[in-house]
Amino acid sequence: MNEPKFYSPLYSDVEPYEGPLISADGHILEPRNLWVERMDRKWRDIAPHIAPYKDRGDHFWIEGMKPRPLAFEGPMADAKAMGVEITDTQGYSWDDCRPGGWDPHERLKDQDIDGVSGEVIYPTAGIFFGNIKDPEYELAAIRVYNDFAMEFCNAYPDRLKCMAMLPISGPPEWATDEIDRCLKGGAAGFMLPAWSPARQYNLAIWDPVWARLEEAGKVATFHLGGDTSEIYGRSHGPGAGGIVCAVKPMINETMQQIIWGGAADRFPKMRWSMCEGGVGWIACALGYMDHWWNDHKGWMQPKLEQPPSFYFRRNFIGTFEDDESGLLTRDLIGVENLHWGADYPHTEGVWPFSRQFISKQFSRILSPEETHKIVFENAAKTFGFPMQQAAY
Repeated sequence: MNEPKFYSPLYSDVEPYEGPLISADGHILEPRNLWVERMDRKWRDIAPHIAPYKDRGDHFWIEGMKPRPLAFEGPMADAKAMGVEITDTQGYSWDDCRPGGWDPHERLKDQDIDGVSGEVIYPTAGIFFGNIKDPEYELAAIRVYNDFAMEFCNAYPDRLKCMAMLPISGPPEWATDEIDRCLKGGAAGFMLPAWSPARQYNLAIWDPVWARLEEAGKVATFHLGGDTSEIYGRSHGPGAGGIVCAVKPMINETMQQIIWGGAADRFPKMRWSMCEGGVGWIACALGYMDHWWNDHKGWMQPKLEQPPSFYFRRNFIGTFEDDESGLLTRDLIGVENLHWGADYPHTEGVWPFSRQFISKQFSRILSPEETHKIVFENAAKTFGFPMQQAAY
């Protein structure tokens, strides 16, 4: 493939960062007919798939939610990388997307273009499976994705780490069984939707899942997405395309469910990650939480033996793409609690300018040692990447 000329006025005069990079947030763009071809025949007629919607280009079709434009999840990436202003969200095709979204051999080529030596891999369409109402259908769709994701990542296990999905409905043992199945297949960790309204994360029904993950030494990531239909649906009228930015810090609610619900106290070696929700809000949230704990710890149940910030720093990770406020408050959050991700191939990511972005934003705020931890060392330790990765 002849590459277009990549250009961004944001980085035209920026020297690239020269240390090793790991993106802790990358995505598969699932093949158009993955579920149609692989799901049990009883689900084929309603299997998730990518297909045109009227004259508006390709959309994700997922049972339980409105058709979602493909545009943000892959085909805009080249336009942004060439410095072209994005003027429409309609009319894009899966065929416009970079094959690195589904072909691991092409993925490594795009990693090399960006100077990234490894990625933690999440789904794209699968992120929204939290909207599925039928538990058996949800589990069937998740298992198809997990099989494909493990095949994808196992092609280059030192550079691609699979975050397998877990169901949020059905009996808890469905989730623990899927953990065991995917551990055998090489999963590096597990993903849950950022929100689970029908089974909130502060409930003890999740304890078997946390216990199994703690035992296995694997992270549970709450990735932005999941049951977002109501949240996005509230934004309409003037400015709706930007009002959806308010969704990102709402992942704060999930963090607070885990901490106030006592899971971090009951499972001291468990780690939870929050992905693509930004991190600049964390310092503020922890300050409020500690203040509340100091005033009300005498009556609240379950009783937390330590202030909430203690559990965050011991048990939590925040993963971000572009968040200067998070870097400025790193001492309140904890440098060891931060991961950076390029979000390839999604539009809000920084591919193929990750090194220029890191140099521009990080170098004027962080020390070289802090930068190395956030863009490489922390993720390498968490997900099992080789610690000796080549610099640029």
